[in-house]
Amino acid sequence: MAPILTVAVAGAAGSLGEALVKELLAANFSVTALVRPGSTSTLPPSVKAAKVDYDDVESLKIALQGHDALVSTLSTTAIEVQEKLIDAAIAAGIKRYIPSEFGCDLFNPKARVLPVYAQKVKVEEDVEKKTRGTQTTYTFVFNNAFLDWGLDHGFVMDLKAKKAEIYDGGNVTFTATPIPFVARGLVAVLQHLDETANREVRLHGAAVTQKQILDIAQRIGGKEGWQVTEARSEDLEKESYENLKKDPSNVYGWIIGMLKRAAFADGYGGDFSSNNDNEMLGLNEMTEREVEYVVHSRM
Repeated sequence: MAPILTVAVAGAAGSLGEALVKELLAANFSVTALVRPGSTSTLPPSVKAAKVDYDDVESLKIALQGHDALVSTLSTTAIEVQEKLIDAAIAAGIKRYIPSEFGCDLFNPKARVLPVYAQKVKVEEDVEKKTRGTQTTYTFVFNNAFLDWGLDHGFVMDLKAKKAEIYDGGNVTFTATPIPFVARGLVAVLQHLDETANREVRLHGAAVTQKQILDIAQRIGGKEGWQVTEARSEDLEKESYENLKKDPSNVYGWIIGMLKRAAFADGYGGDFSSNNDNEMLGLNEMTEREVEYVVHSRM
């Protein structure tokens, strides 16, 4: 497959999108950011901004003409946008499309059936079906929990408030991957087209447990003032289903619990230690010191 030279990014102003653009430029790709009219986002001078109507396939197709790849870092809750991006990418002759997947391994059957991932699963199925027989190939990228984001937003634990809810004893190993690592992984996918065509790719930042992260945080900042509680991820999932049944519009009442169940619980595929693509992509697993640095920087 001919090498990728030009890359369009949807969601370039977001946390992952911004990191991705930085890594693409460092790797000498030509980058275009798809932006909505009226967007006030600031982009690097060397990045072209293409104004698009995300609700219009033709608008997206025109913006994608002449590009080799499209990477979406948009929220996957916007299923209609994802569908239109797929159609536009194929119509524009994009060689490689990377939809906004990330997070947990949806090829694990336990995780795949959780309602929180229904839209991502639909995107996968549509991409596989629609690209068949076209020149457009795809890659689904998973990284389990975002380590830095998960600490910033209290998903893994709340370092600033010194609050930690420990699930299933806190000794279950899971993959935690910082956003910059994921961005480097996405660039590596575009540099390894044949090896990553029409398949899933797993990025493994570090193998950690919640208790290890808590221990690091307490060694750095002391044990005083911490509020540590224990919970079962099985109960989180049960409560999430109950909340979904009672009020589907209360998304925080059921989404977060299911995400934590998939990311942290044993058997849900959240540990990529022995099942990842780091070596193929030229990525090194994080050292303990690098993990400590991420934790320290979030406190």
